[in-house]
Amino acid sequence: MIRSCAAILLALLAALPAFAQDKDKWIRVTSSHFEMYATCDQKKARDAILHFERVREFFTEASPVRPPTEFPTRIVIFHDPDLFYIYAPSRSVAAYYAPGPLRDSIVMGEPSAESYPVTIHEYVHLVIRHSGLKIPLWLNEGWAEVYSTLRPVKDGVAVGDLIEAREKTLEEGQWLTLSELESIGHNSVQYNEANRVGMFYAESWALAHMLYLSPDYKKNFGVFIGALNRGRSLDDALQSAFGKTEARVFADLQEYLSRKKLYGTVFLTPFEKSGETPVVAPVSAYESFLMLADLHAASHHIAEASRLYQQLEADEPKRPEAFASAGYLALGIQQREAARMEFRKAYDLGSTDAQLCLQLAALDRDAKQPPGAVVAELERALKLQPDFPEAQFELGIVKVDLRDFDAAFSLLGGVGTVAPERAAIFNSAMAYVDLEKGNVDRARSEGEAARKAAKTPTQEQSADRMLALIEARSKGPAAAHPGEVVMRAQGTAVGLRCAPPGSDEMSKLGIAIDGKQVLFDMPVPAAVEIVRRPGASPEMKCGALQPFPLIVEYTPSSVANQQTAGMIRWLEF
Repeated sequence: MIRSCAAILLALLAALPAFAQDKDKWIRVTSSHFEMYATCDQKKARDAILHFERVREFFTEASPVRPPTEFPTRIVIFHDPDLFYIYAPSRSVAAYYAPGPLRDSIVMGEPSAESYPVTIHEYVHLVIRHSGLKIPLWLNEGWAEVYSTLRPVKDGVAVGDLIEAREKTLEEGQWLTLSELESIGHNSVQYNEANRVGMFYAESWALAHMLYLSPDYKKNFGVFIGALNRGRSLDDALQSAFGKTEARVFADLQEYLSRKKLYGTVFLTPFEKSGETPVVAPVSAYESFLMLADLHAASHHIAEASRLYQQLEADEPKRPEAFASAGYLALGIQQREAARMEFRKAYDLGSTDAQLCLQLAALDRDAKQPPGAVVAELERALKLQPDFPEAQFELGIVKVDLRDFDAAFSLLGGVGTVAPERAAIFNSAMAYVDLEKGNVDRARSEGEAARKAAKTPTQEQSADRMLALIEARSKGPAAAHPGEVVMRAQGTAVGLRCAPPGSDEMSKLGIAIDGKQVLFDMPVPAAVEIVRRPGASPEMKCGALQPFPLIVEYTPSSVANQQTAGMIRWLEF
């Protein structure tokens, strides 16, 4: 069956028969932190993966940003350069970093001492991405260039050697201003045109080198990074970290380069050969074609990736991996319903990808699928990956919607740090849970935090409504009390006895439950949540009511006061 996959790929790679030759058969090499697919010989593959383990150990011990720990990094090595350039973003690269939804890949040609600096550069991109830092493109590329010079020395690891090609570009070309450097993004011509990108890389390298390693700047480099990460402009970040304007830093940079001798540093971290023995295994046709399809997807070759995923799904319909990858591809191009269908197939086939379960739950919620299905998807995500705060957050929010406040309190209380863009949602949910549990002071504090964190008018209005509800339940006969229990019943509304205007009495709502009429205290409207079902419009007015079904949540009356069953907190009809 898999032969059909080979036929499709060979059609895509017309005139490249070397792919089918024995020397280009794929092998998988695994170590503690890396998974390598390679068509080079086994010795080169083993040496390369051990080199990456040494580089990773250095970043773990000495870098201000740490490598990811939650999954192995994939390395793909092409023996045939023509095949490599089918997937590469351009023919000018010797290696590239391909971030993906399931795992990240570093893709390279034949490994050698000459190619390692480029692969280290790409590995730095991976480390920065997973550190969570939000830094401008120039610093991402410049910092990676500084680290690409990493080499072992007697006392540890040296970083910061002069890169002659970059220095020559700066000597001969027209420099960018720092404002121009800051403005360059992934789609800028200065980053994509071959005759202009050299200056961008050279100046990015030089500026990152000076700020990170020179005596006048390195002490406050962390402050500088923090300012950029918080969204400050380059000029603001330079002022706050170093007390210098862009113009002054630019002049320092030109002087720094004119000395012809940059400040490198030696990190006192051993760069020793790893003692582990990588495991080498053959790769099945399904696995190799799935990996290649993933590379197409990472390079935005949508048609090629889609065709391969479809063929893999047809050839191995009981394996979830191709359905999962096809779902991520569809999600990346905003085909949300197609993504949901693909994820559903992978989920039903037993996918063990916790991220997929989370994505499917989000898509199912948007598609108005039954809450039980969403809960099951999120619970599987947490079973697969217990330390998964995003799934814990989402399941907590669903539990609030389902009015399971004890479960919501437990889940949301264990989420930990919440990203600023989600803080308003988190604080609003916690305020609601605390209010339902009678913790008014804590609810008010969370509600105020939600209002402060609100990013949109909708979030502001939601926080204002929450604060109004909290205020209504903070005093008078409707006051909530710590530890109060909320009960739930279903029945038929039969009558409303309204309290006399200006009196301290509360209105009374009569509800027929299991054939008996039960009386409930009805506080002022501001203290009661009322949810109207779509299409339902019963009239709530004083006196006998035209009977209509409803659900009531109430806090029971005390033993000393049995005149009513309790005080209404929530009504749905």
